[in-house]
This record gives sequence, C-alpha cells and structure tokens, in this order.
Amino acid sequence: DNPNPNTGLRGLTAGQKLRDYRMVWAGSDDAICHVGTGLHNVPLARLEEVFLTLGKKRIEVKEVIRILGPFPNVRNTLKGDVALPKSSSTASKMKIEYDSMIDGTGKQILAGSETNKRALDLDVLFADENAIVCAVPSEEGGVGDQGSKVLFFAAEESLNVKLEMLRVA
Repeated sequence: DNPNPNTGLRGLTAGQKLRDYRMVWAGSDDAICHVGTGLHNVPLARLEEVFLTLGKKRIEVKEVIRILGPFPNVRNTLKGDVALPKSSSTASKMKIEYDSMIDGTGKQILAGSETNKRALDLDVLFADENAIVCAVPSEEGGVGDQGSKVLFFAAEESLNVKLEMLRVA
C-alpha cells in the first residue's frame, strides 16, 4: 500500500537516526556485487552476510566474508553518500557514491579523487523502517529474469551482536 517508495526512503536518509538492515535475499550474485566489493568471488571465500546502514545522506555496506580453512572471517565496509533525485516513476532512484573502504585488516582506504569514487544507482521498489526492496537498474527496465536484479533488506535490530556472532565486531 505504499504508492510512492520515495516517501519512505527520504525519511530513512533524512533522519538523524541510523537504521541497520541485513540482506535476506538476493536475486543473483551480480546484484550483490553491484552494491558490494565483489571480494567474495575470490577462491576459497564465501559471502556470509551483507549489512546496510542508512543515516543522514550516508550509507555503509558491511560485507562479512568467510575464508575456508583456519582463517578468521573478514569484514569489508564501504562508506559513501546517498542522494535521492526527484523521480516521477513508481520506482525511486537511489544514487550511491562510495568514497572510502575499510578492508578486512581494519585499514581505511580513501578514494582520494573524484575519479576513484565508485558511483552506482539502485531502483528502490519499497522502503520503510522495516524493509528495503531495491533492484539494479537495467536498460530494458524491469527486475530481470525471475527477479535476478532484486535485493531485499530487512531491519536488523542488533547489528553489533550479529557482527560479534560472526566474529568480526
């Protein structure tokens, strides 16, 4: 019953309160790589969880990657800005521009220049404090074959506890 997903998303990115979400479903690995680092595609690595934190025009995407063998889990954190351009369509556009990354060793890597920043768009199909449903934009429109471009994030009440359970806090 949310005719304009832009309304809920504007409230989430305008407020002072940070809201945490956990990716509970993804249509494809390409959709995950669109918002994340793609570092889970290296040999002997497996993506455990993806968390999204939205605040006042800022975004953080935390990936927890499990390395097979006697190695600790790794957390990569992408940080950037969020912009919501005016949209007249049923799906709202969310523009994300990552300007830094904290890698698995805890080292912060800044983009440095405008050309090194990573910019991406997402079509937000639904957004409120409990869930965000978005899709990777495509030239032909739609959400891909059987939803292959869709990402579903659900509210996460205890992000720090989850990160401790994954041993990456």
